[in-house]
Amino acid sequence: LCLHALPSAHLAVTLPAAQSLGKTWVPSHCRSPIEAVCNFVCDCGDCSDEAQCGFHGASTTPSMSIPFTCSFEQDPCGWQDISTSGYSWLRDRAGAVLDGPGPRSDHTHGTDLGWYMAVGTHNGKEASTATLRSPVMREAAPTCELRLWYHTASRDVAELRLELTHGVETLTLWQSSGPWGPGWQELAVNTGRVQGDFKVTFSATRNATHRGAVALDDVEFRDCGLPRPQASCPLGQHHCQNKACVEPHQLCDGEDNCGDRSDEDPLICSHHMATDFETGLGLWNQLEGWTRNHSAGSMVSPAWPHRDHSRNSAYGFFLVSMAKPGTTAVLFSPEFQASVPYNCSLTFYYYLHGSEASCFQLFLQVQGLNTPPDPVLLRSHHGELGTAWVRDRVDIQSAQPFRILLAGETGPGGIVGLDDLIMSNYCKLVPDVSTVQSCSGSEALALCPQTSMELPLEACEPGHLSCGELCVPPEQFCDFQQQCAEGEDEHKCGTTDFESASAGGWEDTSIGRLQWQRVAAQNRKLARDADRDVPGHFLSLQKAWGQLRSEARARTPALGPSGPRCELHMTYRFHSHPQGFLALVVVENGFRELVWQAPSSSSSKGWTVEKVLLGARHRPFQLEFVGLVDLDGPGQQWAEVDNVTMRDCNPTVTTESDREVSCNFERDSCSWHTGHLTDAHWHRVKSHSSKYDHTTGQGFLMFLDPTDPPARGQGALLLTRPQVPLVPKECLSFWYHLYGPQIGTLRLAMRKDGEEDTLLWSRSGTHGNRWHQAWVTLHHQLEASTKYQLLFEGLRDGYRGTMALDDMAVRPGPCWAPKSCSFEDSDCGFSPGGLGLWKRQSNASGQAPWGPWTDHTTETAQGHYMVVDTSPDLLPKGHVASLTSEEHQPLTQPACLTFWYHLSLRNPGTLRVHLEASTRRQELSISAHGGFAWRLGSVNVQAGQAWRVVFEAVAAGVEHSYMALDDLLLQDGPCAQPGSCDFESGLCGWSHLAGPSLGAYSWDWSRGATPSRYPKPTVDHTLGTEAGHFAFFETSVLGPGGQKAWLRSEPLPATTASCLHFWYFMGFPEHFYKGELRVLLSSAQGQLAVWAQGGHLRHQWIQVQIEVSNPEEFQIVFEATLGGQPALGPIALDDVEYLAGRHCQQPLPSQGERAPMSVPIAVGGALLFFMFLVLLGLGGRHWLQKQPCPFQRSTDAATSGFDNILFNAVGTPRCGPPQGGREGGFHI
Repeated sequence: LCLHALPSAHLAVTLPAAQSLGKTWVPSHCRSPIEAVCNFVCDCGDCSDEAQCGFHGASTTPSMSIPFTCSFEQDPCGWQDISTSGYSWLRDRAGAVLDGPGPRSDHTHGTDLGWYMAVGTHNGKEASTATLRSPVMREAAPTCELRLWYHTASRDVAELRLELTHGVETLTLWQSSGPWGPGWQELAVNTGRVQGDFKVTFSATRNATHRGAVALDDVEFRDCGLPRPQASCPLGQHHCQNKACVEPHQLCDGEDNCGDRSDEDPLICSHHMATDFETGLGLWNQLEGWTRNHSAGSMVSPAWPHRDHSRNSAYGFFLVSMAKPGTTAVLFSPEFQASVPYNCSLTFYYYLHGSEASCFQLFLQVQGLNTPPDPVLLRSHHGELGTAWVRDRVDIQSAQPFRILLAGETGPGGIVGLDDLIMSNYCKLVPDVSTVQSCSGSEALALCPQTSMELPLEACEPGHLSCGELCVPPEQFCDFQQQCAEGEDEHKCGTTDFESASAGGWEDTSIGRLQWQRVAAQNRKLARDADRDVPGHFLSLQKAWGQLRSEARARTPALGPSGPRCELHMTYRFHSHPQGFLALVVVENGFRELVWQAPSSSSSKGWTVEKVLLGARHRPFQLEFVGLVDLDGPGQQWAEVDNVTMRDCNPTVTTESDREVSCNFERDSCSWHTGHLTDAHWHRVKSHSSKYDHTTGQGFLMFLDPTDPPARGQGALLLTRPQVPLVPKECLSFWYHLYGPQIGTLRLAMRKDGEEDTLLWSRSGTHGNRWHQAWVTLHHQLEASTKYQLLFEGLRDGYRGTMALDDMAVRPGPCWAPKSCSFEDSDCGFSPGGLGLWKRQSNASGQAPWGPWTDHTTETAQGHYMVVDTSPDLLPKGHVASLTSEEHQPLTQPACLTFWYHLSLRNPGTLRVHLEASTRRQELSISAHGGFAWRLGSVNVQAGQAWRVVFEAVAAGVEHSYMALDDLLLQDGPCAQPGSCDFESGLCGWSHLAGPSLGAYSWDWSRGATPSRYPKPTVDHTLGTEAGHFAFFETSVLGPGGQKAWLRSEPLPATTASCLHFWYFMGFPEHFYKGELRVLLSSAQGQLAVWAQGGHLRHQWIQVQIEVSNPEEFQIVFEATLGGQPALGPIALDDVEYLAGRHCQQPLPSQGERAPMSVPIAVGGALLFFMFLVLLGLGGRHWLQKQPCPFQRSTDAATSGFDNILFNAVGTPRCGPPQGGREGGFHI
């Protein structure tokens, strides 16, 4: 029966996310009765009666009113947790718990700074439910729609449920046990007419096997207010008893549109014939396959209606198809006669849920003729329409008597329902009709020529297309590969000028007050077909009978697969108020991807030519035009589409560039193309401003900004076309750019059909404002059927910064050993010798038998490192376990190899480092420093030929001992001294890892000459030129997400007196200082600030030296922090030098320092200052004798923390961190 059974989804494209209230609740400023509070209508002039319900503000277009919405940015908007266990809801944001199981960003803003409601994981073994309840709402209109976004994963929660409670009844609006897709998912449900008070609850249920992490955001109530009373109604509208105004077609339609049911008054509707199935079948008593039922206690399948339409209750009755899938249920009307010249109309409500293959159709069967004609199809609806009862209406003009046939066919797991069949007052019953004429039973109906494809005598299998001698199966329809000589299999596949009634296969799937229709140009003034001056046909938004506000949708049949160059070309005209839109969406595997949206309406009334890249996609996918305009609003509004063409979509047509993995992106993207199923995308862009390519500095590159345009997906993919391997090993080299104070993760993987992606390489966080080269060896199986794809994925786990790729190259053979290795993705080609005792591991489970609790790269238990167990049962005393790298390429200049090592508390023995070229020599031996910290080792390397590095663990024969390695890095230039760095080759041993407590913000590394989106010094201090490098931090990113950023040294040994010497730069606007630089000493005892400086010295390099002493191991920390609200301006560091065991010397005046004062002034100033210190000391002593110093250390502590700290500053030691002072001051 169903000629088309195309999928449909709840929502095509949402309106721009509404902003938060921006204010807390306020009491009502007018004396509105309690019934007027939270009824979705502004009864007070300032709308204060709706302030507790998420009201957003008065709308300029009432018929397209801004919804009542809550984004949870300011407060919970009256939503309350009513859970009865520890599993409960709270207002939260992603930035607060970086490694939590919840979303990495909210839905409103798509970043880690936005807020939402969430339930965290709960470790209880008992099943428990977390319930979130709305404030009390009142009087929902029949059109009321509730939309929200939720985030979960299939393993996280057993069931989600949305319920509405009014009076003594609780209605289930939606429930699901998954599976759920990744990221934020949208839910749209219709509440139906609700009288009086009601509350909505959203609940998540977990059990012992589910963690229970769920999030909720952007809850919206749309079109929920009843019409307001008016003194008089516009011409043609009906004036209700309560003075509200409704459209004439809303009279006697089975819904309380007035709010007092006066539009359904029996006196007005007495001549209508309504059947609500509450007491029986009424006039519709001839049926096959339909049964009358209700919801309460009758839920025979998950798709079963939770309520009827007539009463909006689980106890109301409706008709439901009980026909088996593939068979048709038919409901026959009595015989009617239309009252000519008036139309006889049928208003009805239908339900399609649970299956994309379900469909509902309405036929007209003319009676009274000797040879009855075939039934005429008047309506066809199909697919998944959600849990709403959808209204439709047909107007019938017939000089002959007729019957109406309502036919439903259920797909697997689907339900088709009917309720409230209302014949208008111009429909007259024909008496004494006892038989149904031929071709009206379900069997005859299925064979009627109007409802099935006419097949030739040599018919193919059902569903196949016959063309010539071919039988084309349905899976080859619309695959962009012509099978039939005349191309019949590709005719209704999206390409059309809309001159043919088939419209290229585009079909309206709307369920609301708008629909897409093929119209003639003369139907509207000034309209012309897009490609000619004479009137033609095009696709246009028109009014429809649906009661819901949902956007109009027109969809193609199933398409694909498509090639990477597949494009849709079209012309369009669009004019609307800001709330309207016109968009193109791709529907694939239940996921909806917005691929194009018309820009905001302009004054131009002409046709606009547009092309949209669709790219390579799997079958099946569908295209959908989505539109929303206010046809009843002020002024003319329209959305129209014409001349749609699919181009270059054949996936089998390949070009030479499709095999080009090597690419500099100057000509095009070669075989690389962007992935789909996410709203974040890589773009090929030309160098401009802060974007600069690697090839020439002025060419093209692949670029990703995780927040432009605003995105909410998990990441962006860049893939090759499927490639055929030619040799067992290939080397892929590429240049990458990871830059910004909070940029996320870039990773490379290999994909093969039917297999899990193999992760090859990854980097996280900023790597400075420069291009870095990386290479990866690709391992292939040389089989005829083996193809592979390479894919780069830029994850949206950071939101401030950019990623870029350039200059890909593939060559036969393996790569050299990588210059850096974090062991996060692999062992980097290291080979353990002997018994293979070195292992790559993490401690994510907490069950690792040996090794550090966390790695050094991520400082989490999930991070990986290499470790060897040196216990005597595995490695007897004096025995050696070796770990050897792959070959490194010869060096053209001296370099420094750094690595981080971790030795157990129990003496594991000695860690030896060898360099192996033509000969092997030992470069380093480490046998101390066991403990809980990772420590830095470094080796200077000079090698004019290929070389390897070998790590040897020489066991001491101690039980429960181990050695671990992490984060190897080879950099140009000699190794820096511990705690020192001129930043010319990198950050040396200084770590800029952003911890969760810091808001995930990192110090960066750059030079003055390199273009940057962040302000920075124009020259460094080391070289004094724009080619020199420095470390810097842009403080404007600080705020709600984090208040500080750290740059940490390697662990430094205890010292009685050492000198820290560095240069700093601040670039804040005049009289607008906001940033601050502090120096902390961090040890097991905590942190102590020893120096701080605000931004009153600007735009020059300033010298500082600080003398420190500490009896235990410690780290030096440079902390960039806020002195107030963020302001655009950098803090930079250069030439950090740590002189271990040496006192600071008085620095000589140099550029940036203040000139020395004359002797008399200096002596006089010194005397005055000395007198001031004496008075201050006496007063301070007197005050300290009265009360204890809050920062005074206990004299009997086993290990005192930071004692005897000396620093250059004008001031005296006192309780609390010393205040920042002027350089070149006095030693205190």
